Formats: sequence, structure tokens, C-alpha cells
Amino acid sequence: MSAPLYTVGAAGYDHVFASATQRFVPALLRAACVANGRSVLDVATGTGEAAAAAAAIVGPSGSVFAGDISPAMLDVARNKLGDTAVVLEALDAHDLPYRDSQFDAVICQLGLMLFSDPARALAEFRRVLRPGGRVAVTVSTTPERTLFLRIAAVIARHVPGRAPALRQHFAITDERALGALLGSAAFRDIEVKVERHEFRFASFEDYFGGIERGATLSGQEYVSLPPSIQRAVRDEVRETLAKDCNGALAVPMEVLIGSGRR
Repeated sequence: MSAPLYTVGAAGYDHVFASATQRFVPALLRAACVANGRSVLDVATGTGEAAAAAAAIVGPSGSVFAGDISPAMLDVARNKLGDTAVVLEALDAHDLPYRDSQFDAVICQLGLMLFSDPARALAEFRRVLRPGGRVAVTVSTTPERTLFLRIAAVIARHVPGRAPALRQHFAITDERALGALLGSAAFRDIEVKVERHEFRFASFEDYFGGIERGATLSGQEYVSLPPSIQRAVRDEVRETLAKDCNGALAVPMEVLIGSGRR
């Protein structure tokens, strides 16, 4: 697993992206059967949204461990979580630093599709789960149904060399593909569902401002472009988004929620 592009943009990521995608967290935790007293591992925790929600459910009799490969993300998570009883540490999803059968649940919010080897990561998730424990993951479907990776797709059209990285982000394209991936890791009782939400922004500038400051993977890609390509990307993105008569945007986002039992 390679380190993500956003290191300087971690705080911006939290403001722009994590605060929006927290709307998918309740369904993720339900799929993992997170409950009072359970032990939970949150892989690719980012700035800790799912970990904090899990800690509120498991209570003092449970435990939550959370990790990410990005030190910058973990710094934001530590400041954000404060005294929340979550153990944060740097980790690689392909080689988890935990003993076999340690956790009741493993969750991964919008991280699996970014790993260089998702099948290996899922095998690690299964290894650290107790018999009967559950895994739950969310992944994006297509660029047009994401909050900000749609911008990366526009960038790839203007800079074809970025297309291979984009294809990796969307290698898990539908329910069947995610179910097969979970099955290949020997999970059973597999379920895959689709969840959609719509996010509203007061204006295009409200939507795109974080990208121009380098927030999220798309933002880090965007700020590295020459000014002429930045302008072309910005104009194309603006044209692809629907707005009402007041200039407000409604941006749809769709994820797959896959779960299974060890």
C-alpha cells in the first residue's frame, strides 16, 4: 500500500470530505454489527470519523483501534478525537500489526479501492477477526457517482498519464465484483448493498474551493497541474454539475457497502 497523495491536505480533507462521508458511517457500522462491548478495528481511518462513531457505540466495555498509512491524517485524527477512547497508530492494510482473531469487527470506509492489493488487505482483515466476527467496507462505484473523485476523472481526460491510477480507484465496479472479492478472502454470509446520498453546496465555489486548496486526492492532483490545465478542468467540472436557479449544487454520491462473516 503506497502512501496517499494528500499529506499537506489532510486538514482540508477533514473539512471537505470526511464531514460529508460521515453520512455513510451508520450503515457501515450496522453492516459490521458493531455493538456495545465489541472490539473494532478501523482500517484506513483517515481523520477518524468512523472510529469515533464506533467508539460511541461500543462504550467503555469495548475497544476501538484505528490506523492509517498517512501520518498527516493521523495527526488530524488525534486532534479531532481528543480524549475519545480510540487507539490510533500508523499501519499498512496489507500487513496489519495485530494478532490473529483479535477483533469482533473490522471496518474500512472508502479505503479498500485505494489499496494496491485489495484481496490481500481483505485476507488480513479476516486474519485479525475472531471466528464469527464481521467485516464491512464501503467503496465508490463510478467517478460520476462520487463527491470529488469525479474531478480526478476530468483530470485524467486532460492528463492521460493519470488514467491508470484512476482506473485502480474504480476497479471494484459493482455489487458482483465486491461480493466476489469478499468471497475470495473466504468470508461467508456476504451481503452487498448500495447506498446513495445527495450533498448540497451553496455555489460552485463552495464545492470547488477545497479542491483549489489541495484537499482530498483530487485536490492534490489538481494543485499539481499547470494553470492552463487547472482552468480547463475547473470549467469542465462546472459544466458537469447540475445547479438550480440560485446557483446551488446538488452532488449525488453512491457507495457499495459489502460485509461478511469470518
